[in-house]
Amino acid sequence: MLVTANVLWALNYASTKFAMEAWQPLAYSQLRFSAAALLSCSIVLARERSLRIARADVAMLIAAAATGIFLNQVLFNYAVQKTTAANVALILASAPAFTAVFVVRVGQERLHLGHWLGLAVALAGVTLVVAGGGGVAGGSLLGNLLAVGAAVTWAAYSVMLRPLFGRYSAFRLSALMIAIGACMLLPLSLPQIHGQDYAAIGAGRWAAWAYSTIFPLLVTNLLYFRSLRRVGAARATLYMYLQPFLAVLFAAVLLGEEVAAIQLAGGLIIIAGVALGRRGPRPRGGVEVQPADAG
Repeated sequence: MLVTANVLWALNYASTKFAMEAWQPLAYSQLRFSAAALLSCSIVLARERSLRIARADVAMLIAAAATGIFLNQVLFNYAVQKTTAANVALILASAPAFTAVFVVRVGQERLHLGHWLGLAVALAGVTLVVAGGGGVAGGSLLGNLLAVGAAVTWAAYSVMLRPLFGRYSAFRLSALMIAIGACMLLPLSLPQIHGQDYAAIGAGRWAAWAYSTIFPLLVTNLLYFRSLRRVGAARATLYMYLQPFLAVLFAAVLLGEEVAAIQLAGGLIIIAGVALGRRGPRPRGGVEVQPADAG
C-alpha cells in the first residue's frame, strides 16, 4: 500500500504539468477540489455518518485550509506551470525539514541537534535545486521559488492539523479540508473558470485532471492512513523518500524533461537532510502524523 501510494503521488507532478499545457491553473485546481470534495464528503458520510466538528475547532480548521489548501494550491499550480515537474518534486521533498521549524515555534516539540543539522543540510539541497534548476529547459527561478513557498505552506499545514488528528479521523479532516479549501479558491478562480477554453483541453488532459482528482487526493490517503496503522509512522515515512526520485523519473520519461546533475545532487542532499533530522530520539509531546503529498 505504501509503495502504491507513493507511486501515485509521484505521478501527480508529471500529470499536473501535462494538464497545465491546456488548463489555466486556478480553473484546474478549483474543479479538481470541488469534485474531490463531493466524493470525499460522500465517503465520510457513508463511513462515519457525520462531518461534524466541535465549535472550538472551527477557527483552526479554517486557518489550516487557508494555509494548506488555498495558499498551497495557488503556489503549487503556478510552480508546476512555470518550472519543471522535477524541480517542484525535489523542492517539495524539503517540507519535513520546514515542519521541524514550525513545531518548535509553536511549542509542540523540542527537537534534538540532529533535526537542526538535518534542516541545514536540506536547505542547502533546496538552494542547489533552485539555483541549478533555473538553467534547464522549462525551468525558472520564479517557479522554483513558488515551489519553496508550496513546501513551506504544506509544512505549516501539517503542524496546524496535528492537534485535530487526536479528535477526528484522518478521513473526516481530509474531506473537510478539501471542501473548505474549494470554497476559498472559488472567488479567485471564477475568472479562469469562465475564461477556460474547455474544448481545447482534449481527452488526454481531461484524463490527467481526473487522475489528479481521484488518486492523489482520495485513493492515496486511504492507502496511506491504513498502512500507518499497520507499520507505524516511522517506517511509513521511509517510503515517502521514493517520491522525489520517482517524480523526476516520470517527468523525464513521460514529459521528456531535462534533469541537470546539480538538481539530482540537490535532491539527494535534501533527502539526506530529512533523513538526518529523523534520526535520534523521538521528541516528546504530540502525536506524529505524516502529511500526504502536497498538491
